[in-house]
Amino acid sequence: MNKKNRFLVVDAGNTRIKVAVFQEYNLIDFFVFSNDELGQLKTRFMDINYQKAIVSSVRSKKDTLWIMQQLKNAVLFSALKVYPIQLNYETPETLGADRLANAIAAFSIAKSHALVIDIGTCLKFDFVSKAGIYEGGSISPGIQLRYKAMHTFTAGLPLLDETGEVNLIGKSTVACMHSGVMRGMQGEITQFISEYRARFEGLTIFVTGGDATYFDFQSKNDIFVNENLTLFGLYNTILEHA
Repeated sequence: MNKKNRFLVVDAGNTRIKVAVFQEYNLIDFFVFSNDELGQLKTRFMDINYQKAIVSSVRSKKDTLWIMQQLKNAVLFSALKVYPIQLNYETPETLGADRLANAIAAFSIAKSHALVIDIGTCLKFDFVSKAGIYEGGSISPGIQLRYKAMHTFTAGLPLLDETGEVNLIGKSTVACMHSGVMRGMQGEITQFISEYRARFEGLTIFVTGGDATYFDFQSKNDIFVNENLTLFGLYNTILEHA
């Protein structure tokens, strides 16, 4: 199969590795591999024809090096010096690759003020101004980190992983923890959105991350949910360097 104008994008997270193939701005193939499926990942890399590849990784240096060694004509996103947006961030060396890629994707779509809400291991907000400048955002614990913190730093609270619908008023300790985590995060998200909207007129909001499905965004017409936003940001970046 012809590899012209075909680009391979790899987003290596802590628990999953996403692999996407783009051609002419279209996502034409997509795969997800767990940490137990690295053999299958290596085989898949060998089967894909592509012009160039880009890798974003929040994994260890050893794991990231292994991924890079499996690919030909690949660039590491964090090693790039030029991006499709500018950075107004005091510690760019600490900025997560996923946050930057999300911001790039959001601005490339919105072409105006853009806010990304990434709901995963952490709850992250990232803002890009209409001038195409990444300004920063915020980070707080995600669902599982909140549950783990309560369990780890108390003597009597159990370790939960509840993510379903929850009552406002819990009638048991478990129900109270469930309400505190899920409704607490929903309230946090709602408050941040309200403050950003009040400050930035014409704001476009994007939601991504594996835990986004546990919160109600689909009913909001001005909020765009895209679990693969990071991949699109990486694709836009590799086009700049093709």
